[in-house]
Order: sequence, then structure tokens, then C-alpha cells
Amino acid sequence: MDSTFLLTFFSEKQPRRSHVIFAILSQKTTGSTEYWGLRYQLLDWLGLLPKMNKPDFEKVVADLLKERLLYKTEPGLYALTEKGRRAKVAYQAQHYQLKQPADRYLKQTASFMPLFLLANQIVSEYAYRNQHYYPIQVSLKERQLIKSWFRQQDKKQLIDDWREGLVGFLETLPAVDADHLAQTWIGHGLTGLNFDQLQMNPQWTDFDFYLWQLDLYTQLISYIEENLHGQHPMAQLYQLVGPRSYLSDSIKASYEAAKAGQTLPEIAQHRKLKLGTVQEHLLTAAIWLPFAEFPYDSYLTPAVTDYLAQHLTDADIDQWRFNMVRTSDDITEFFLFRLYEIWQTKQEQAHEQA
Repeated sequence: MDSTFLLTFFSEKQPRRSHVIFAILSQKTTGSTEYWGLRYQLLDWLGLLPKMNKPDFEKVVADLLKERLLYKTEPGLYALTEKGRRAKVAYQAQHYQLKQPADRYLKQTASFMPLFLLANQIVSEYAYRNQHYYPIQVSLKERQLIKSWFRQQDKKQLIDDWREGLVGFLETLPAVDADHLAQTWIGHGLTGLNFDQLQMNPQWTDFDFYLWQLDLYTQLISYIEENLHGQHPMAQLYQLVGPRSYLSDSIKASYEAAKAGQTLPEIAQHRKLKLGTVQEHLLTAAIWLPFAEFPYDSYLTPAVTDYLAQHLTDADIDQWRFNMVRTSDDITEFFLFRLYEIWQTKQEQAHEQA
């Protein structure tokens, strides 16, 4: 990864907390970092770099500061300098820009890619009845999943079905992308070309190539979902991974109870949870769900919104602080404050995008 890539997550107008950006990219989030991810409009990038560690990330930020591409507005809070803004624009013009960041996460594309590559190799070698080859390197768990998948396949139909799926998908792509993607595949008599051998955009790096692959394999998953029946070998392969949700089952349960009209104490009592835990669940649901799907009116009554509006008068929501409206130690006060921030943020961002 080019360190300049991280500039794309900073803004010249909005100082941003570096630890929030790290938490989003590495998928080590809390309720607070997810809220600020919403404010920064970075939630679609959740889990893009799950193996990134904090020391390496902090070193990149330090280097960007040293190069005067970022400046510190207060401890932990950074914004782009004019030089940084130009570097960000230049980077985006020269490098691959991920087109489907949210779908990439929800469809679990990164987990599907190695399974597909190994399955594709196995089917290719099976078509030639070759049992003596070196399989591509994947984890033990992934090997076991593919072995189980292969055993369950109808061997009389497997080769034709697989070829049909591959050709059908490749025909949906621009010819150049289809050719390059197919050239990366390992199979019988094919070693698969790497990025350097493909002679793609000379300004790209291996990281650009990885993002390009993420987009194409996300498109492959969409093709599988929309065009192949559930018993098709590619559909069965994707079922080993499957789509995921931004919300855990426990959060979904609290959210569904709230939608059904249960009060916060009732949800806590019925689910045997602390009231604060239920409130955290609902705030998480509000952050991730589309605006129209969350029952804001159940909590942000006219009396609540009037009070908050009178005390939170700064047009910049980033400047709002809980102590501006706090009147007691009741934890519900923070719940209403944060929910109001989310409510206002979603309306503000919808207006900006209109």
C-alpha cells in the first residue's frame, strides 16, 4: 500500500481523528469510532485493511506530517494541508479507485477470492483428469472447505456448469478486464500471470491491482446471485462465505424489538441485557441502517429535539459536545444526544448528496 493512499481518508475542511480511520480500515471499531466514521463518510471502507497494525499506521501518519501533507489541529486530529490536498487529488487521478467499497464488505469478497481461485484450479485440472499438481496456497480452513465443496458436486455436470458460469460472467465485463482477469487464473497448463506480467496501467501498484480484483470479484458475486441457481457449483461455492450484515444478531434482536414498539427498559428486561447495552445496540443500528428504517420518532420527541436544538446551535455537528446538554447522570441523556447527532448527520449528508 502506498502511504499516500491514506491521504484519501483525510479532508482539508474537516479535521479527522486518525484512530477512527485506523479502526474503520482494520475493522477494530467501537460505537464511538463507528459514529465518527459516519461523520467522516468512511463507513463503506470498513475492514479494507484487516491486517494493518497500529504502529505501522501511526508511522505512516507521522511520515505524512513530516512531509507536510497533514497538519495537526489538536492531539490526534489531523487535516490535509494544501500540499496534501494536491497530493490526494494526484493520487486519485493516477491510481485505481475502488468502485464498490460497501458491497465488497457485505458480500465478503476478500474471503471469497481465495476459495474461487482454488476451486477454479481444481475444476480445470479435473477437466483434464490430472491429479498431480500443486494447488495454490490457501489456509487449512479454506482447503477443507473446498474439499467438502468438491466432494458434493455432480461430477457429470461440474465442468460444463463451471465453464458456463465463467463465460457468462466474463461476457459482462469490458474485454480488457475480462482478458486480464482470466489471465490471472491458475489451471491446467496455466501458471497465472501476476500484476507485473499483465502490463496494466504503468502507474498502478500491487495495491491498485488488489483493489481492481476486489471490484471484479464483487461483480462476480453479484453475477452469481442474480444469474445462477442455488445448486450451481459457483453458487454453492459462494454459500461457503455468504453475505453478511453490518449488525450482529444481538443488535438485530434489539432493533426488531424497538421497531415493534418495546421501550428501552422493556427490551433490556426481556433480553436480560443492561439498559446501556440496549442503547448501544440501537445507536449502532441507527448508524448503519438507512435513515427511513430506524424509528427515530420513538425517541426524539418534539420536546427532546427542541431542547437539543436550543443548546446545540453550532452549524458544525463535529463541534457538539455532550456536556452542552447534559443535566444529570441518567445514561439515557447520552443516548438521546448521540441519536440526535446521527439523525442530523444523516439528514445533512442526504441534503449534500441531493
